[in-house]
Amino acid sequence: MAGHTDNSIVINAPMDLVWDMTNDVESWPRLFSEYAAAEILERDGDTIRFRLTLHPDENGTVCSWVSERTPDPATRTVRARRIETGVFQYMNLYWEYEEVDGGVRMRWTQDFAMKPQAPLDDEAMTARLNRNTAVQMQRIKRIVEEAAERAAGGVRFDHTGRRVLVTGGTRGIGRAITLAFARAGATVLTCHRQDGPAVDSLVKELAETPGDHRVVKADLGKPADVDRLIGECRSHLGTLDVVVNNAGAISHVPFERLEVDEWRRVLDVNLTAAYLVVQKALPLLAAGASIINVGSKVAGVGLPLRAHYTASKAGLVGLTRSLCKELGPKGYRVNLVAPGPVETEEEVSPETRERYQRLTALGRLGQPADIAGAVLFLASDLGAWISGETLNVDGGI
Repeated sequence: MAGHTDNSIVINAPMDLVWDMTNDVESWPRLFSEYAAAEILERDGDTIRFRLTLHPDENGTVCSWVSERTPDPATRTVRARRIETGVFQYMNLYWEYEEVDGGVRMRWTQDFAMKPQAPLDDEAMTARLNRNTAVQMQRIKRIVEEAAERAAGGVRFDHTGRRVLVTGGTRGIGRAITLAFARAGATVLTCHRQDGPAVDSLVKELAETPGDHRVVKADLGKPADVDRLIGECRSHLGTLDVVVNNAGAISHVPFERLEVDEWRRVLDVNLTAAYLVVQKALPLLAAGASIINVGSKVAGVGLPLRAHYTASKAGLVGLTRSLCKELGPKGYRVNLVAPGPVETEEEVSPETRERYQRLTALGRLGQPADIAGAVLFLASDLGAWISGETLNVDGGI
């Protein structure tokens, strides 16, 4: 018995662009979410021999193999095979491109047989390859279509096919961000610290929104929970196009009575968790990934009774700027959204509401959707050349 897969997708882009982008093997780590590296070893006419390296798995194991590939531009077909077969007895691949209504149909077939000692048999590997091929084809479609739109002078604001992590996504601003990404076509994974009605209602809303979304429990003040959260992202999403660090903690304590444990609690959730989430998520980041930290306007203003909170949010600004410089050469963008006074589920007294309405140029408190819109903008093509910025979303306070 042998394994066989046959998958195709229509990409709304010119043939030359689809052909050139998908046959540029050196750029595959940006095109495919599964590859960490692609190294050309040898060229012989139209045939290339190259090594592909996967991202480390949850145990830190890295797999790589050598393949050979021969594209034929005249027939718009490609034949390829694995030289280093690994768990396969053999693996032969065939790519075919055809102009159709709506763009270019790209078709892949894979013919293979598993070695007797392999962990999966032919049937199980067929199922795995079909699942992964669907994911990769959708990703390639999005990237190539975005390139076509940029070439035509256009941009995309929707997030179809993107995979998004939002921390602290069940209430307030985080909930609005989570639902906005889901409704914009992304697949979203978010987390919460405590069970309750907000979690239950979000799970229900996401279930009614197209996509395979997930809500998991994690206390980001605990490094072990951050590890577990990123593990959930690895198993459920595979890769991440967007990371939103929104989880936060706050309390109101006079400075002379601010205990060190409370100082640490707030900084651990607001600042240390963002550092850990980004660091642990790095192996999962897709080409062009966007990291967005949710800070606060108070970072540049300061407020009584919130020294620990203000310090944590100011630290987030510095972290954003440093990561912008360090991760920019890898193609990742890092920005911060700084909300002003936003009306969430927390009760606001009439006096407080009136005071903030007087302070803001627009004469109202912000809504969680106002912040979500800014986050989706920064994660979209519209923000493709924005990195290291603090975007104040405060109604002109």
